[in-house]
Amino acid sequence: MPESRIKLTDLNTYCILKIFNYLSEDDLLRLCEASQYLEGIIDSCIFYAKSKDLLLCGHANHPSIEKRNHNKFTNYERILVSRNWVSGTYNQRPYFHHAPMFPTKLCLEKDALYITHASYLRKYLRTNYDALHRRYEKEISTSSSTDISDFVKKQDTIFAGRICGSCFLHEDDEVIAEHRMHSSNEYLYCVDFIKNIYATSTDTCCKLWERSQEFGLTHFDMVMKMDRAFKCMKLSADGQWLFGGLYTDKGRQALRAIHVESGEEIELGSRTMSIYDLKLKDEQVIFTANFDTTFRMFDRRVDRDVAIWEDPFDSSFYSLEYDGLYGVLAGTSMHARVNLYDIRMPKYVQLYFPGRTRLHNGLSPVYSLACDSQYMIVATDHNLRVFDFKTSCGTTRDYSNIGLDKSSKSIYTLM
Repeated sequence: MPESRIKLTDLNTYCILKIFNYLSEDDLLRLCEASQYLEGIIDSCIFYAKSKDLLLCGHANHPSIEKRNHNKFTNYERILVSRNWVSGTYNQRPYFHHAPMFPTKLCLEKDALYITHASYLRKYLRTNYDALHRRYEKEISTSSSTDISDFVKKQDTIFAGRICGSCFLHEDDEVIAEHRMHSSNEYLYCVDFIKNIYATSTDTCCKLWERSQEFGLTHFDMVMKMDRAFKCMKLSADGQWLFGGLYTDKGRQALRAIHVESGEEIELGSRTMSIYDLKLKDEQVIFTANFDTTFRMFDRRVDRDVAIWEDPFDSSFYSLEYDGLYGVLAGTSMHARVNLYDIRMPKYVQLYFPGRTRLHNGLSPVYSLACDSQYMIVATDHNLRVFDFKTSCGTTRDYSNIGLDKSSKSIYTLM
């Protein structure tokens, strides 16, 4: 009788994986192309585990960045794209040059990017083959011609504030009438909302509002006023706390927490005098971008900064973006530079410098940041810079070792 031969696919999964331990990544990819059965084993048992905790591409515990991804990645594509982020390999492209200088704000979603453009809020659709369309799909505004300073989008509701102190809502594809919330001689810094609680802050004071509706009309009733000039602020997910960063505090306690119901104000133990941006990691941990050239991770449970990263070029941090897992992007005050941090490590991972163009010299601060696993979008004073990290022919600009001696001084006391 002819001798029977055992094929690789006849073995059980345990034996197959033992054999795969001796193969290189290229060998595994060839096997994926050769057999759909082996591809399933390799993807679910090898590439799945390797891609779980990656920077900006990880999928453990369904991080928030997954909701912003327009394109679906295989586990191996996640590995390749994350390597490009870490090594500084990308293509970049300028969008929407504008001659007048103004600080643009961004909000990235799976299918669209929202961008402030002077007094307008524009919606650009995203495509499968490019970051976004060149022509906007919708322009949202009111009769006012004053610049929009900040906006927040949650589900189908947009709350936007103008520098003159007025705000407007956009809901159900229509603009609700503009409301005067601060006097015109105040400069509005930031806004936020959760459910029916709305917060606004200017260079003079911060106010909390309760939204109500009567006879088809929307009303905002002020429930609290504080003599605090928050440069940035966020309401907690349950609406119980307002976390704010003061524009300046001589006592170096610029991070504050305000209980929404009682009005109690708590000076949190982050030792910094001015905060330009903050993000909530969860109910207890707050990321802050600071004037004092530091990016900090504050933990409410111990009331102190558990990690502090210093910028290698002594630049202030203007903006933050968080992937929901371990990756944080911090925009600096000079040269439109962005730093990538892994909060498990004491040093920055990579630096990204947008290239100069004929119309823009690249000296701008990073006013706002947005990203998904493939794209990073940087708002400068004259344009947007879009970085594409899913590329096989991108240019590598590795600055991971610049300022090594300086960055080694960073304080890292992660509990």
